[in-house]
Amino acid sequence: MQVLIVQMGKVASTAIAEALRRDDIEVLQAHIASPERLQEQLRTMTGPVVSDEVANRMYQDYLQELRVTFLLARQRVAGAGSGQPTRIISLTRDPLSWYWSHFAQNYDHYQTLLQKFFRFHYPQQAGFDPGAVFAEVQDRMFSVLEQTTAPLDEADALMQLMAEADALDPTGVVFSQLNRFLVPLRWFDEDFLPGTGLDVYDFSFDREAGTTLIESGGFSLLLLRYENLPELAPGIAGFVGIEELRLERANISEDKHIPFSIKTMQRQGQSMIPAPLAERIYATRYARHFGYSFDASWRSLEQTAADTVEGPAGTPALDDVAAR
Repeated sequence: MQVLIVQMGKVASTAIAEALRRDDIEVLQAHIASPERLQEQLRTMTGPVVSDEVANRMYQDYLQELRVTFLLARQRVAGAGSGQPTRIISLTRDPLSWYWSHFAQNYDHYQTLLQKFFRFHYPQQAGFDPGAVFAEVQDRMFSVLEQTTAPLDEADALMQLMAEADALDPTGVVFSQLNRFLVPLRWFDEDFLPGTGLDVYDFSFDREAGTTLIESGGFSLLLLRYENLPELAPGIAGFVGIEELRLERANISEDKHIPFSIKTMQRQGQSMIPAPLAERIYATRYARHFGYSFDASWRSLEQTAADTVEGPAGTPALDDVAAR
């Protein structure tokens, strides 16, 4: 059996993939399912900004994403009458929890951007402090997002957001982080829909259980909410036809080699988010559809997966490999 795990990153996909592989299930993971976005990824990893180390890592992801994109495209051509459906697992995560785990995963690339920001804005100052610089980048990012009239969950708004961010930071570093910060709000429209033809917002989602099964167009999609994952293991097992699935911690954000505490930085960063901005984020279609709310999520900082070793609601923390 083959299972495609197509997701935005930092949603425990590696923990799921490793558990499935222990039962001899072939698993392919991808953050990108859109042919157009895959072309963008190729341009990015061959560009001058990315280091050789990061480019090589991105290339390995690219090869698997290319295969996944091909398999999805072939299934779309074949349609529902082609026999066994293509099995896909995808996941969501609280939009104000995802970003810091993503930053930690990609710090080997982002530290270069922080240095670029520091050199431009403080050319006479010695003593680069990555934690302090990251805090300032976040502060400017939240300032732009609080004041903008642009939609936060539409790709077409990125040009306006880039112009507004570049007015505060001509290096483009603030915009690069702003862009990543908003990824969960756009991902199912920007990456998932073009590759699968499935608009997840057309299907109901059980917010209490944190899961739904979508059967359409030759695809069988198990959609899971990261925060409910520990209790959803039996559902994953049933989806792939095995008796039991044991999820174990994999590639935890706290384990990365970062010169400051990502837990502390997440607490600090979330405390910097203006309340009106948090309300706008939780009013987006993504947050409303998957049951993320202002009071239950943003205010309960201790419940975020990157903030405690035990993870949300006392469950094991499960972070995944996220190249983007």
